[in-house]
Amino acid sequence: MKFLLVGINAKYIHSNPAIRSLKAYAGEENEKLIETAEYTINHAAEEILADLYRRKPDVIGFSCYIWNFEMVRELLADLAGLLPDTDIWLGGPEVSFDGKELLAAYPNVRGIMAGEGEETFRELLGFYVMRQERKRDGDGAADTEEGLRAIRGLILR
Repeated sequence: MKFLLVGINAKYIHSNPAIRSLKAYAGEENEKLIETAEYTINHAAEEILADLYRRKPDVIGFSCYIWNFEMVRELLADLAGLLPDTDIWLGGPEVSFDGKELLAAYPNVRGIMAGEGEETFRELLGFYVMRQERKRDGDGAADTEEGLRAIRGLILR
């Protein structure tokens, strides 16, 4: 299982502390399950999409801010066709306030992490780890919406 945290920065010299904080908070036991990827708003969307495709994540989480959300929207439009089996999550200040509208506009987005995301992300990662274990054990009810609804800080359909 691979959870890819994506940051799209304003400039190459900037870094995204949110994705590093989420990965660190998830703990050493989960370190191998989480990858980070950083790009800038100056990258071509095709370059970013090609890199995301090459990485083959099971889940992608985008860190959304005012300076990168237009690029994230552009990527979301193409990701459904490119990685149809990949769950996509959004988080950050740009998506926390109008989550229901964003979910309606982007049906390929599974949900939104609102507010302080560290604990929410750790629980969400735990959901995916448990889902993977249940699938491996042949449990058909591995992907239950109730499991997600139990995680505080998520906005779901």
